[in-house]
Amino acid sequence: MTAIYALTILLAFYAFGDCIAMKTKGLLSSVFVICVVMLVSFWVGLPKDIAVISGISTIGGALVGPLVVGIGTTISFDELKRQWKTVIASAFGVTVGVVGVILIGNQLIGWNEAVASAPVFAGAAVSLLVVNQALTDLGLLETIGVIVITIYATQKFFGVPLASFCLQREAKSFLGKTEKISYYANLLEEKGNHIEKKRPLAYFSKSDKPVYNLVKLALIASLANFLSELTNGAIHNLVIALVLGVVFTELGFLKKNSLAKTDSNFLIMFATIMTVFASLANVTPKSLVNNLLPVVIVMVIGTLGVIVAGFISGKVLKESPWVCIALGITCTFGFPTTVLMSNEIAESMGRNEEEMKALRNYILPKMTVAGFVPVTIGSVILAGIIVPLLK
Repeated sequence: MTAIYALTILLAFYAFGDCIAMKTKGLLSSVFVICVVMLVSFWVGLPKDIAVISGISTIGGALVGPLVVGIGTTISFDELKRQWKTVIASAFGVTVGVVGVILIGNQLIGWNEAVASAPVFAGAAVSLLVVNQALTDLGLLETIGVIVITIYATQKFFGVPLASFCLQREAKSFLGKTEKISYYANLLEEKGNHIEKKRPLAYFSKSDKPVYNLVKLALIASLANFLSELTNGAIHNLVIALVLGVVFTELGFLKKNSLAKTDSNFLIMFATIMTVFASLANVTPKSLVNNLLPVVIVMVIGTLGVIVAGFISGKVLKESPWVCIALGITCTFGFPTTVLMSNEIAESMGRNEEEMKALRNYILPKMTVAGFVPVTIGSVILAGIIVPLLK
């Protein structure tokens, strides 16, 4: 298969998912549709390395940093400070789900199976690596490793529909409040040139040319990668990229919503999404059938834990339980799906440009933070605590 054929197929998958999502007003998320279509396609002969053949895997890997920085440019410092509830709600949801998998799951599928699966439910590829290494050391990789990998590859099918449903419910409630629509629709508006002049690096934002905006995003993403290396990867480079996106926007180096000013927003999102979904090639019908029961048990218990935690944290934090559930279940899909889903809900539920903008500004920062901090940091911490419990 040539590169252009591979690229055309992936674009068709993406377009089909988007079309279904729009037709169903987000009831069937484009992410879910793309996952199903790609999984079935791999089973009927789609090349497993189609992302490599098309060149998308290389592009997606390179553009994920600038994408995260670009998301940071949509979040103000005031908004970031308000997201402390997001961190608590998502972390609590993940923790309750993980505890449920261990305490209840071990009675149904076995101790080691439950303990190995719990950190993977919490998300992040790093936790999967930690678990796999521990299973290898104990000689359990061949028996339990397949279950763990299957959970990691298929958990999107559980989390995405639930998050999409919850965000739909929240969007309907949000659109009934005129004051909130007005506030969030104007959240990212420039406050005036006099404010821009007070920013020390505002000189670098005088031009709106797409190439300048893209270069600046890449520079900040490179800085985030460098800083992460200084910590030996202890702090994920994408977490740093998100923070730096906010910081350098406040300093004036980056423009508000820089990603939209690059004229490449779609390409960046498409490349990163399809690169992530290419991992579905590792799930065969045989491995799915053989491990279906333990996978379903883990995902059902974990998901129910997140739902219960969502209602509890909603009460305690005085937030919508639908939002809290959506934030907690991001552990099953994480970034960049959180971004795509936020945009999708805004576009499918908003009845005009103002409502779409307001919904995007309301949902995107929450989902972005939830898709990074608890998943990338929290899951690794949980893996470090849980993995030593393997016998």
